[in-house]
Amino acid sequence: MCESDDPDSQLLIAHVSTRDAARIAIKRKPAPGGTPVIFLHGLAVNADLWDLPDVRGAGYAYRSLAKVLHETGYDIWLVNLRGHGAPRMLSEPPPGQTDWCVDHFILYDLPAVVDHVAAETGLRPFVIGASMGSMTLAGYVQGARLVGAGAEAHLEAEPETARARQEKLAGCVFVELPAKLRWPDSLYDQDGRLQWRVLLRDWWRSDEEVNHSFEMLSRWGWLQALLAAVGEVPLTWLGGEDEDQPWYRKLPKSLADGVAQVERAVMQAMLQMVGTFTGESNHRAEVLLHGRRYIMDHMKAGVLKQMAKCVREGVFVSALGSPDHVYSDHYELVELPTLVLHGGRDRIANADVTRTAFFERIRSADKEFLLYEDLAHGEIEAAPGSCRRIFPTIVAWLNARNRPQS
Repeated sequence: MCESDDPDSQLLIAHVSTRDAARIAIKRKPAPGGTPVIFLHGLAVNADLWDLPDVRGAGYAYRSLAKVLHETGYDIWLVNLRGHGAPRMLSEPPPGQTDWCVDHFILYDLPAVVDHVAAETGLRPFVIGASMGSMTLAGYVQGARLVGAGAEAHLEAEPETARARQEKLAGCVFVELPAKLRWPDSLYDQDGRLQWRVLLRDWWRSDEEVNHSFEMLSRWGWLQALLAAVGEVPLTWLGGEDEDQPWYRKLPKSLADGVAQVERAVMQAMLQMVGTFTGESNHRAEVLLHGRRYIMDHMKAGVLKQMAKCVREGVFVSALGSPDHVYSDHYELVELPTLVLHGGRDRIANADVTRTAFFERIRSADKEFLLYEDLAHGEIEAAPGSCRRIFPTIVAWLNARNRPQS
């Protein structure tokens, strides 16, 4: 492990080695003696999504959950899962590895991070995961591990490992968890056949009970082949420039203000386009454009192929090994304090599916499910309204379980 100063004097960046020789980058906002909180990001973004700069404008204000918790006294650890965070905070895969999937995050990245944080602080951390990060957390706490070798290698949920991992944690917060990648109203029957009548009747629907786009994309073989050939969907160019001030601020003020207005309009239009898949409508372009930090990141072929497999099978299933490991068949192994946060308009992770498939199955004596009817996927982390409505609830939940540790 090596450690170096970040340009922000309050931040430290550490690189932690995994069992398969990846180097995971973790940004720390230290609070001596404070209970550590580990943040896990979702698909197509990186750790900075949890730590966006403050933004305030007419009728809205945003302050990140990482900053709120740090000011409350928590020791913050922001993780980039392997392959994420270039160029300033890249988590490097093992030498020679060119593709990976969510299984790698579960088997190698998160175990190394939890062990490192516990060793550095001497305390049991809380873990907060969003979307793909919450899937990673769900696989970790159920004790998923790789057994066998070569062609015999496969994943399994091991109860003893699950207990040992959960004993290392103070509690978990699952944000927008796709417990099973399925929707109440599907285009496909139980045998995987497209129901044409349903498609012709409901093609226009964009409510949280359906996601026809994802269901169809996951079954397009030519798209899978193209993705495998390309290796990833590059998105970092959407993030802008890694500078305190964008290039156009060097122009005359009137011209610079005009370019800024166009930039905001383009970003807001992009957010609306993404909303056709996720249901989101509460994001502000200013929040995502403000400051020097990137949040957009690549989507690797292996990750997307695993997600598509999950959609086709209607469960959370492994990509590594044979036979398949169905993560969503083992949620009953979760017994530690658990908070589940969900948006009622979420079109990626349907709230009713998450409640039934995950929350009602876990054996935690201390568990809570909070539903925000008007929010969609990605809005709990970065929509301005979350600061006022949701972040205080998360702080209160952590505080109530932040007991002295020996």
